[in-house]
Amino acid sequence: MTSPPRRPSNNNVPPQLPDPLATPCSFLRNNSASATPSLIATPPPPFKYPLPHSPYYDARTSLGSNSSSSTNLKMEDKLRYWRHDAYLKNLYETAAFWGNKVVTITGDSNDVFWLAQIYYNMGQYVRAQKLIWKLMDTSVACRFLAAKCCIKQEKYQEALELLGEENTFADRGYRSLVKNTEGGIQLEASICYLRGYALSQQANLDSAKKCFKEALELDVKCYEAFHELVSNHMMTVKEEWDFINSLKYEEQLDCEEARFVRMNYISMLQKYDHVTEIQEARAELEEVWRLSNNIDVLLSRAEELYSQCRFKECLEITSKILELDTHNPACLPIHIVCLHELREKNKLFLLAHELVEHSPDIPVTWFGVGCYYYLIGQNDESRRYFSKASTMDSHYGPAWIGFGHSFAVESEHDQAITAYSTAAKLYEGSHIPYLFIGMQHLQANNLLSADEYLSTSLQLCEGDPLVYNELGVMYYQKLNNATAIDYFKRALILVEETKCRPQVWETTWMNLGHAFRKMGDLDAAITYFQKVTTMTPPSPSALTAIGYCYHVKEEYEEAVMYYHESLGIRPADPITQDLLERCLEEMILLVNEEKENERV
Repeated sequence: MTSPPRRPSNNNVPPQLPDPLATPCSFLRNNSASATPSLIATPPPPFKYPLPHSPYYDARTSLGSNSSSSTNLKMEDKLRYWRHDAYLKNLYETAAFWGNKVVTITGDSNDVFWLAQIYYNMGQYVRAQKLIWKLMDTSVACRFLAAKCCIKQEKYQEALELLGEENTFADRGYRSLVKNTEGGIQLEASICYLRGYALSQQANLDSAKKCFKEALELDVKCYEAFHELVSNHMMTVKEEWDFINSLKYEEQLDCEEARFVRMNYISMLQKYDHVTEIQEARAELEEVWRLSNNIDVLLSRAEELYSQCRFKECLEITSKILELDTHNPACLPIHIVCLHELREKNKLFLLAHELVEHSPDIPVTWFGVGCYYYLIGQNDESRRYFSKASTMDSHYGPAWIGFGHSFAVESEHDQAITAYSTAAKLYEGSHIPYLFIGMQHLQANNLLSADEYLSTSLQLCEGDPLVYNELGVMYYQKLNNATAIDYFKRALILVEETKCRPQVWETTWMNLGHAFRKMGDLDAAITYFQKVTTMTPPSPSALTAIGYCYHVKEEYEEAVMYYHESLGIRPADPITQDLLERCLEEMILLVNEEKENERV
């Protein structure tokens, strides 16, 4: 009897022995302007006196009719004050009303800029763009704002024509900036980020990645660029680590600030490598900077637990995050997948219903609905909602992964591979889509293609045990059991190093046992199968496998004992029943032969 290895499954009840390969579970042009405009890093403040610490103060107290400061101010200064105060309080109509008056009185370019900024926040992008059109040749800040208006209108090529498709500051020494004494975010870095965002929306991901990296090189505080690189998996695990550690923190910031920014970024990297360094960075943020209850620090811990398949512990942290920050967009996908993995149908249904009610315009909402239908086995419905999420945002990778899973569970390999391939194009630095494509080729017995994709996945990430497990399965199917054993062992070493939950990797222990059994080393096989029986709940498949090894060794009494123990857990297993019958028949034949020999 031969039994192919199986993939790690998160179900409490392991599959029968032998079992077909399990389906994967969800676990993720040059500048048109000939000359560069003069640079205005940030518009100067519109008034000559400092703002109070709180934006929500009584204007009458600060500028009352009896105040000496009020009588000394010109009307335009008072109007600027009213405009900015209303802007800080999100009273945009009021801000626009008084801002319009001060623009008419002064005609000052800064007043024009601030009025356009108000229009932008009101969602009146064409109006804002028209207002600053004449200033774009002399002010980079206005050109930047106009490009942001184009982005909001999804006019990405027009935005690139305003910004230029290349970093115009690169040839002017901006890569080696002196420390930013103003303390803000460098406008040059913001422009690089916005250029990268426009390119990413045009699916020009290589150029977009270059722009995001340039933004961080210009100013390490430009978090949007870091977020795009990391959340969209634009770099491999190794590339992320090398790039983040290559940034010139100390050249741009004071020592303390540089350390703080660097520790924050390190804590948010992928958790498949340099786990100890990431844990140390997170511990420093918690202990030195008192960020133990910070959303991003908690999310870093949740991502680590998720990568270790410790879904219950991960769910506890994501639940805490959502209590502190309802519908946090970075936390929701992990929270939803944890609910799916733990088969929390009711909780997932309630969360999906809440998201549909309050946030129907974001893709993660419909991803959650799709996960619920996938969990209850309604794959057609799940595909409908995964498709809706990907339609709302064609760059939303989780929806494409879920879409592929809904086909994979029905053994629709070609459709699943198509969905995973789309995710692979979006997440060029992630090994997950290539891993799932390789798994589909394994199920279809396309070993050559499986080898190609699994090897690519391994090149992208050498710290995921599942990649080594799948490579072991592939070599097992190629009848290269020695190599299969090597990969299974390396997978289990990583499981131990990353402190993954052992029960999740039960199948890898089973695979290792089967590989030794195929090589004829039955004692080693029994050792690994017995490792599985010590886990909770006990695995009837492992008990059957142990019985079969004793059966082959013609130790029938031991075999019968393990077969009976397996049937005690899973009575209707036809394979174990058939093996038990054969074992009993062989025992009877052996007894009869011994009796005949005694008579002779």
